[in-house]
Amino acid sequence: MKYCPKPSLRHAPGSELHQECLTEFVLPKGRATCGLVWMHGLGDDEEGWADMLEDNFRVPAACGSCKFVLPRAPRQPSSCNGGDVTTSWFDIADLPISRKSSAPYGCSLEEALSSCGRVHAAIDKLIAEGIPSERIMVGGFSQGGSMAMLSTLTYPKRLGGILVFSGICFFGDLLNKLAQAPHCKELQVFWGHGTRDEVLAADLQDEGVEALQAAGIKVTAKMPYLQS
Repeated sequence: MKYCPKPSLRHAPGSELHQECLTEFVLPKGRATCGLVWMHGLGDDEEGWADMLEDNFRVPAACGSCKFVLPRAPRQPSSCNGGDVTTSWFDIADLPISRKSSAPYGCSLEEALSSCGRVHAAIDKLIAEGIPSERIMVGGFSQGGSMAMLSTLTYPKRLGGILVFSGICFFGDLLNKLAQAPHCKELQVFWGHGTRDEVLAADLQDEGVEALQAAGIKVTAKMPYLQS
C-alpha cells in the first residue's frame, strides 16, 4: 500500500516529504504492535525490498504483527553516476569505497541529514498508529544502512535498534556526540556485510563497528560468505 506523507515543519528543510511515497504492509495480518522502517540503496527504490520482505520475511510469533514502512529516497544528482539524477539518500563522490579511502569517503553528510527527515516521518507514522518507539527497528541496505544508523541516532526518542546490511559509517566525527544522547545509551546494532561486496568493501564493516563500539554502542557483526 502506498502512503504519501504530509510535510512536517519538524523535519529538515529540503526533505520534501510530501513529494515521496512509502510502501507499507503488516505481517502477519492483524493489529501491529511493532514496526520496521527499511531503506533501499543508491539508484534503487523500495518496491523490490517490499516484495521480498512481504514474500519471505517471517516475523517471530513473540513479536506479534509487525508494520513495515519503506520510504523512498529523494531523486537528486549522483556524482558517482556521472551526475545523473537518481534515487539517492546522499551524494557519493565515487565508487567503489574501501577502508583505504579517506573518511568521509566522499559522502555528503549535509544531504544525509536532510534525508533523515523522510526516515523520521516514517517513524513518526508508526508511533502515531500506536506503536511504542522502543518497538520500532530501523534498517537498510548499503546507502540505506548508513541512513538507518544516522536517522536513528538523530531521532529524539529511544528506538528498538538498528539493522545494517553492507553499509558505511561515514560520519565518525559526529558519531560520538550523537551517541551521548540519553535515548541512545542502550542502542544496539546488527551489522551484516558480504565478503564479496564490490561496491562497499567488507573492511568498511570493521571500521564502522570499531567507531560504533568506541562511541559506546553495542554491535553484533556478521560477515557471511556470498556465493558468486
